[in-house]
Amino acid sequence: MQTDFSPSPSVHVNEDLIKEILLNLPTKAVLRFKALSKSWFSLISDSEFARRHFDAAVSPTHKLLNFVNDSKAYCVDIKSALCNDSWHAVSNFIVPSSFDLWGSGLSVAGSCRGFLLLQYYFHDLVMWNPSTGRQKEIHCDSSWPHDLSGMGYDPVDDDIVVVTVTLRINDDNDSKVSYFSLRTNCWTSVEYVLPYAYSKFQLELRHGQFWNGALYWILKSSDKLRSVVIAFDVREKRLSEVPLPNHLAILPLQSDIYHLKVMGEHLFLCLVRNEVALIEMWSMKEQHKEVTFWIKTFVFSSYLVGFMSLIFPICFTENGEILAFNSHDTLLKINKKGNLVRYGKKHSLLDFLSCGMYRESFLSLPGESGEIK
Repeated sequence: MQTDFSPSPSVHVNEDLIKEILLNLPTKAVLRFKALSKSWFSLISDSEFARRHFDAAVSPTHKLLNFVNDSKAYCVDIKSALCNDSWHAVSNFIVPSSFDLWGSGLSVAGSCRGFLLLQYYFHDLVMWNPSTGRQKEIHCDSSWPHDLSGMGYDPVDDDIVVVTVTLRINDDNDSKVSYFSLRTNCWTSVEYVLPYAYSKFQLELRHGQFWNGALYWILKSSDKLRSVVIAFDVREKRLSEVPLPNHLAILPLQSDIYHLKVMGEHLFLCLVRNEVALIEMWSMKEQHKEVTFWIKTFVFSSYLVGFMSLIFPICFTENGEILAFNSHDTLLKINKKGNLVRYGKKHSLLDFLSCGMYRESFLSLPGESGEIK
């Protein structure tokens, strides 16, 4: 019996079927398929396909990234964040030469659509996609350092907008809000008379939280007796103040620490009450653009991991627990009742002041033409 070793006819797979399969795969797996053939490379490199994949992600991958120095970063999947051996190096970030002027101090100032906004202290900025290595340096429109920064997405113009705020130093200076459009590649500045104190805010308070179309920061009033939340509408390019209830706005103790954090579908005001060793999380609800109210959602003790440990929530886990880090470079999980569920080990790669969370994507920057290389 003679065996036929002739090659079998090639199997043609419908391109639409390939697209549907790829749309259901995680970002990391899709990027690996780019090396299969020229046609697969062209398909995956298409910016429209990248947008479809981001919008239709069945199970998006969220990662926590930390810079251990100005050129070395490590990231970990949020699902395995407490496993010390799950961190891996990210080596596709190139430090811009202009950053040498300011020395060390790299931090994550914002996160949006798979991109991280990086800055050295309060000068020039860099937009970076850790999944693809794409980055763009953004030179600020002023030599004077800004006090607040952040970025958000305008879905109408399909644009990412970088925002900086320079607060007034004295009565002779107006505050300035500047925003940079990635699509038009230019800055616009507007002067405001902002009644907020100029002070050395903690680093994590300077970085805006993007939620429901606006960037949010929490500041102190000019008399330093009240806390206020300001919001910059990324689409309308409008700055406004979001009222806080009196019992949250009035600062009876200087030791109390406020910060904002987007977790899940809500914006939270996290309040560390050192005097009574409690941490409160208030979620913001918005009935209309002009009507907001705050609901106390979580309360737990700051003694969960030792005496007076500052705890900073990061995100919710799949089963609704809170993933957080503390001031001892340790990750932990807290359940809805405020009880400690799991406590990780102290990790040399973790620094809560330079950490940032992002969702994996292979999107191109707005305004870039052609395919994603």
